[in-house]
Amino acid sequence: MQITKNHRICCCFILSLTVLFLWPFQSAFAAEKQDYSVLAGDWQRTDGGYLVKVSEVQSDGGAKVEYFNPKPIHVEQAAISTQKGLIKLFIKLQDTGYEGSTYTLYYYAEKDALAGFYYQATLDRTYKVIFMRRDN
Repeated sequence: MQITKNHRICCCFILSLTVLFLWPFQSAFAAEKQDYSVLAGDWQRTDGGYLVKVSEVQSDGGAKVEYFNPKPIHVEQAAISTQKGLIKLFIKLQDTGYEGSTYTLYYYAEKDALAGFYYQATLDRTYKVIFMRRDN
């Protein structure tokens, strides 16, 4: 089969469109690769004795997350991901008085802080919260 000049032009055009279409996505995916280990440590909420301990951080977003007020509260689910260029920590609690309550926190490197929202399921209310890294 002989490739004609028109066929080559068509193939080049399709290839160019493909590269132009996929290029922004490649940049977004590259930007999403974050070092989640920066979240490892103890984080104290600024408005009380609430404490989040993050350890065993994995590159896939897995981590061991513990929550205290001041006694341990069972963490049912925890995940680290990236959203809009920020590292996001999601925590779902499942304990007496905390059934289904969640934290959605974002890491702000310039302040070395976690800020976001606490959803208190028992009252169906959401609060803005800030956690600062606690010196050990």
